[in-house]
Amino acid sequence: MDTNLSSLSPQFSTTALSAEARALYQAEPDARIRLLQGLRPHICPFGDVMAQIPAGASVLDVGCGAGLFLLLLGRQAHIRDGLGFDVSVPAVEAAQRAAETSGLAETLTFQVRSIEEGMPEGHWNVVTSVDVLHHVPVSQQRSFVESLCERVPRGGRLVIKDMVARPRWRAWANQMHDLVMARQWVHQVGPEEVDGWIQAKGLSRVYRSRINSWWYGHWTLVYDRAS
Repeated sequence: MDTNLSSLSPQFSTTALSAEARALYQAEPDARIRLLQGLRPHICPFGDVMAQIPAGASVLDVGCGAGLFLLLLGRQAHIRDGLGFDVSVPAVEAAQRAAETSGLAETLTFQVRSIEEGMPEGHWNVVTSVDVLHHVPVSQQRSFVESLCERVPRGGRLVIKDMVARPRWRAWANQMHDLVMARQWVHQVGPEEVDGWIQAKGLSRVYRSRINSWWYGHWTLVYDRAS
């Protein structure tokens, strides 16, 4: 389905989330990180993804980057607590600084950790992965998605959002973006293929969306595991 962002709650609007992002990172000493986090809500449909997180959830965010997704959820008191991890030391340090300066350090934790180290143990009932899959090597994409599924407990939820593989011009636009910003040639995978991997692990799809912002194309898939 195509989702109209204007139908989302006001607190999830692009304008509101961009303002929140700028406030969260206003004390960040790295100007590049500060600028990119303020702009990211205009590129990534965070509102659509955030709306799929149950209020009061405990969230494990896989590949959290500079922590913006969890910090936005925490800023709005939408979740009880959360842990995000990422392989990038500078990004995680920025996430930790933002949590401390915004008064969220007691509820949000950020760690430097690689996927190869496995998923951390904890009590989270929602697992999220936002714009990570296309950075994973093609040969490891299915096993990465399956590892997300395995971390979802009974009665829990998986939320995965990534970039479109079709049309090719939108995929190419994202490839150029990541080539410049992350110095990485990425590999998008379509939601239909990912959906097959996840349902084979016993989770049931409860939501899907397709959103275009500027020249970028995004898809989001949400799954629940039966209690």
